[in-house]
Amino acid sequence: MQYHIPTNQEIAEKARALILADLSVYYSIPQLAKKVGTNPHTLKKVFYQMYGETLFEFSRRERMALAKQLLVDTNYTLQTIGELVGYSEGNNFQVAFKKVVGKTPGQFRKRIDSP
Repeated sequence: MQYHIPTNQEIAEKARALILADLSVYYSIPQLAKKVGTNPHTLKKVFYQMYGETLFEFSRRERMALAKQLLVDTNYTLQTIGELVGYSEGNNFQVAFKKVVGKTPGQFRKRIDSP
């Protein structure tokens, strides 16, 4: 029986694809490493080498990009948007959003709605 040992590129790409497949699911690094067939240290190292940002930075950036889109394109509540981007606690979503965007989700939406 032959086993395929994934390359560093395959590891990084698979982790990226898993994160992007469903931004409402938050994977810990050990969970993600197991899913892509490596250990947490290797996953963190190869992901950073390939994409120039940590798994956490990538995941949060992608989640906030989706949140911004949902704030502009929908009338979903802030709680619902937070859940759709992987935050079960509304306060955690607001803090993360403000760190990335510079405004709270409510301030961001209000600015969009104002002429």
